[in-house]
Amino acid sequence: MRRGRAGAGAAGAQQKSAVERDLWTALSSLRAGQALQKHLVDRLSCSRDEMRNMAQSPENNAAALAVLGWAAREATRVAQTQQEPQQRQGPRSGASEEELSRLLQLVSSVLTPMAWLTDTNSSPELGQAVARTQLPQALASLLTALFPPGFRCCGGSGGASGNSRSGGSSSSGGSGSTSVGSAGIRMRLDLLMYVAAVTSNLWAAGAHRVPELVTCLRESQLLERIAAALLRAQAAECGQQQQRSGGAGAAVTAGSHRSGGNGSCCYVAWLRSAKQAKELWPVLRNILHNLITVNTPIMSPRTWVLSSGLQDIAGDLPQCRETLSAPAVQLWLGRTLVAATNRCLAEADEGEEEGEEEAGQAAGGSAADSSGAAAVLTRDVQLQQRWFGLPESLRPGGLPLARERMNTAEMLMDVVESVGSVWDFTVSGLRLPRLGQQPPQIFFKGHPAGEAMRKVIGGVGTPAEAAAVAAAEAQLPPLHPPSYTAVQVYEMTHAALTVALDHASAEAVCLHAPLLLARLVMELPPRQAAARLPGLWCTLSRVLPRLACGGAGNRRATFGMMSQGPYWQEFRECRSEVTSLYSFYLSMLLQLKLQLPSAGSGALAASGAGPAADAATAVGGAGPGPGPGFSLRCALGGGLLPAIEALLRRLCRTTAAQATAGPSEAAGFMDAAQQASYTVHILLRCSGVWPAVLAHGPPQQVASLVRTMGKALAAVGDTYAALQQRPQLLGAATQMVRAAMGNPVGQANFPAALAALLEQASIMLDQGMVFHGLRGLDAAVAAAVADQHRQARNMSINDTMATEPMTLDIDWVAAVGGCPSADTAAARQQQALAGWALLQWMPELLRQAESDAPAAVNRVYAVSHVQDMAIRALWPVMREHLLASEGTASASATASCPADATANAAGWRHFLLNDLNALGWTERLLARVANATPTADDMCKWAWLVRLGLSLLAVSELPGGPEACDAAASAGGCKSAAVSSSSSSSAVAATSGQLQAGGVAGVNSTSRRQERRQERRQQQQRMLQHLHRVSRHIDGEWAATIGSVELSLQAVWEQAEAVGLHPSDTAAAAGGGAALAAAPAATAVNPPPPVYKVPERLLTGLAAAVGDHFVMLWGGVPLVPGAEQLAALLGETGLVLCGNPTCSSLDGDSEAGLMAAGAAAGQQRGGRGGAAGGGGRIKTCSRCSAVRYCSGACQLQHWTTGGHKEACAGAAGGSGGAGGGSTAGR
Repeated sequence: MRRGRAGAGAAGAQQKSAVERDLWTALSSLRAGQALQKHLVDRLSCSRDEMRNMAQSPENNAAALAVLGWAAREATRVAQTQQEPQQRQGPRSGASEEELSRLLQLVSSVLTPMAWLTDTNSSPELGQAVARTQLPQALASLLTALFPPGFRCCGGSGGASGNSRSGGSSSSGGSGSTSVGSAGIRMRLDLLMYVAAVTSNLWAAGAHRVPELVTCLRESQLLERIAAALLRAQAAECGQQQQRSGGAGAAVTAGSHRSGGNGSCCYVAWLRSAKQAKELWPVLRNILHNLITVNTPIMSPRTWVLSSGLQDIAGDLPQCRETLSAPAVQLWLGRTLVAATNRCLAEADEGEEEGEEEAGQAAGGSAADSSGAAAVLTRDVQLQQRWFGLPESLRPGGLPLARERMNTAEMLMDVVESVGSVWDFTVSGLRLPRLGQQPPQIFFKGHPAGEAMRKVIGGVGTPAEAAAVAAAEAQLPPLHPPSYTAVQVYEMTHAALTVALDHASAEAVCLHAPLLLARLVMELPPRQAAARLPGLWCTLSRVLPRLACGGAGNRRATFGMMSQGPYWQEFRECRSEVTSLYSFYLSMLLQLKLQLPSAGSGALAASGAGPAADAATAVGGAGPGPGPGFSLRCALGGGLLPAIEALLRRLCRTTAAQATAGPSEAAGFMDAAQQASYTVHILLRCSGVWPAVLAHGPPQQVASLVRTMGKALAAVGDTYAALQQRPQLLGAATQMVRAAMGNPVGQANFPAALAALLEQASIMLDQGMVFHGLRGLDAAVAAAVADQHRQARNMSINDTMATEPMTLDIDWVAAVGGCPSADTAAARQQQALAGWALLQWMPELLRQAESDAPAAVNRVYAVSHVQDMAIRALWPVMREHLLASEGTASASATASCPADATANAAGWRHFLLNDLNALGWTERLLARVANATPTADDMCKWAWLVRLGLSLLAVSELPGGPEACDAAASAGGCKSAAVSSSSSSSAVAATSGQLQAGGVAGVNSTSRRQERRQERRQQQQRMLQHLHRVSRHIDGEWAATIGSVELSLQAVWEQAEAVGLHPSDTAAAAGGGAALAAAPAATAVNPPPPVYKVPERLLTGLAAAVGDHFVMLWGGVPLVPGAEQLAALLGETGLVLCGNPTCSSLDGDSEAGLMAAGAAAGQQRGGRGGAAGGGGRIKTCSRCSAVRYCSGACQLQHWTTGGHKEACAGAAGGSGGAGGGSTAGR
């Protein structure tokens, strides 16, 4: 026994060395010009495993390449001989079949280690050797010989031959065509798989890839021969199938979609049973992946985004595109996509049919039979329409389910992604689009005519620039392969993607296909684009939330330890950076301008826009004809806003809760924050559509999105603050994100994005009021003033953003619908939702700007917004100052003061001082600045802070200030400014609770007002001290102004104590003398109280900061967000909020659905001071029955620390318990 085992081991060692000796013997024979002996071919054919394990060396590799090339050429010769019409039958035919079988086995045996060799031990020398031996050409010729035109199996249409089960071929009376038996086609298909595996590795960007190899692969047309062989195998007529079905053209059998083929032809039998068939799609997918993402980055023929390493792949780019544009490759891609689409539909239809049959059997009756027959007829017609002319033999699908794919829907998602990436690389439309603004600078960057192309696309190009663009377009490569047009590519891709989204799991992700669709529709002619936009926006919106998922499959760590899911690991880059291009395309698609001949709504409806177009028209409130806002209306009707909300909630929900678990989780959170900031920055800010969304979007969707963005802001800020407490964890996570080419500053970019959106809404509200104020003037005068206003306006925050810097075109913002007429329903909705956004975001922006380091959150943006609100509060004083100054004397005779401007200004004063506690916030910010060592960059920022501090001092001292407004609110006046904290509406209570603690509206007691005065005076004294310290480092004139303000304030307070009445208690407005809407009646005091006079230096500085004086002269003051306004807004939208003001739950995909269906049980979310929704059931306070909560955790928190225990109307007679906690509906 021992001797036997030892002998077996020696034999194994001898066999391994024998393989090398056999290869060297074969190489010597080939060099001598001799054919290989039969016994040598037989030994090598049976040594597949031994050749895989033999020692790798240049000599062994050269011998293997030589043997492989000889075997491929000999097999090609034998196969071509069999295709010739044979005049006589005899032993030579059988000998030829045996020889071909032996040669094919040898080719397969040598190809197996060659695939492994090119994948792992690649080298430049190996690539050069492959090109020098012309191996790709030999393999391509072999495939053509094995799968010739008219290829048939088992006798084909000529009837089954007697030896159809043998491994050879037989003549069947065709014009030179060959019929192959079932065993023969299995051997051919297995060999095809080996060739495809080697081809995939040869195209990979390894060390073996050299220019001569790329040229050799392209000239050999190897990939096209693989595609042609697959198409011919799929379409091969099977004699045995014809015998069973009674003739050619057998019908598709039931359940064929599961196996990847129809009937029982040899190709389908191979798909079902062969081991190599299971690797068919993975190998083919790898070929496409290596060609378009590894070998050369995805760049369409009209290159929108240039690769950073373009000079390294400039030579390979046209060769790769030519290879993928081959007719057979394109035909195989299209047919595979259509077949996979209908395979998924067939599986879904079978499920529906089974359900209908069960329902019909339960109902009974003969009527079900007739209705069932009609349904079958209708379904057959629909099936014919969706095949895109695909031959019947190819309809069932030619791909078996991959091992990692569980169903046909996920398989379809994989196919549409791969095919979409190829078409994204090879297909472009016929024209450059026309957008509302110039594209960002990342597009056409580095292009010789890049600047001209951006201007022409944005509609501002000169004739010379248009000529340069036309010349560049004339030099483009073919814009699409000869097999399909851009419209056909769009239709097939869109149909497949829609089906995949309908049936794939929620974790399935797609990116390449929607990128292709978004780009192609912009490059289509206007009429074709307009017909497809409504349906496209529905599809693109459904894709957006999936970008927060990791994809189906096994999750593996990438980028060090950071794992974002199996789908993203192929990109080898952070998810935020990969998905940013999708946001850019959607942003540009929102700006698409379609210039069509005058065609009525009927023409567009007849073009096939469908119900989505009707929804888009209803949302926009305009006709369906293309216009500046047509694409936006389609997006709103297609669900873009709920999609953005779902994406934000999914990004922040899990990553924020797990961020402190480890470096990988912290890095995942930081990248999710960056992805959220990119979505808001690029999709809503850069597109310029946010003001139009506020004005024309579905109110509930907009209000729900605004609320979610506020919660996401708090979640991002709190989570990053927790990471800052663990510097080692934060440092490791930051390095991990940067290693993945990410940007770890999403926690700062997200607040900046919201600040930019607030600015856009504010500017458009001001512009609407200016244009409304010009209506009563002479047309020529109004036009002149409007033109001056357009030149003076600016968006300083948006124009200085570090994230994708650009100058927003305000005319485009207005043209797309962002500046509705002031007396319309759209303007009222815009103003209400802009106020809602201010309430949801501004307190958290101030909190983060105060608590975070300057590098984390840009405080300048928060300071800018507080300054703008202070200017609104000072509007009466500012207006009189401008009217009295030089250069505005002519305007004083015609400019009229809006009736509600003074009252609204008082409301803004109350909002600033009481609700936001802006005076205390600025004082604390100045204290931090005063203790810091200034740098050169700090001087300008400190000047802004000084101006803001002086402005807020003036706001706090003007007549009709917060105390007067509180008193008026208790008497029923100044309602727009008073935010009730005891409202019976839980929605308003939730909103009010989010504001900073600075006072309770409705307080009218003298003692409380005195306490407030004393507290405010202490704040003012501290602020003056900080201003003095800061002023030493800035302009000396500000130091003098601060000194005069201090003296003036001291005099005011001393005289106020003497007379017992503070000027802020009176109703006289500063300077203007206009009465507040509902100030206390007792204003006649003798002696009168002192009046604080705003320094001229401050008014001049504020006027310079405003820049656009026409807002003061011709506009007005928008209504401040108040309790009644918000209650009306929430009532109209139907948005029900959790009764807990500090609710931080991001469960579900929308805030509107949070209270409709409850949160997912057991999910915990991080949040500042608030409970996370985790109970899974809606709760109602059982005592007052007026406040509802998204979870029991929120109910308990609101009862114990949120103040509901004291405010509950039914708590007076009860004791303990969190309101009795009943579930909704009980």
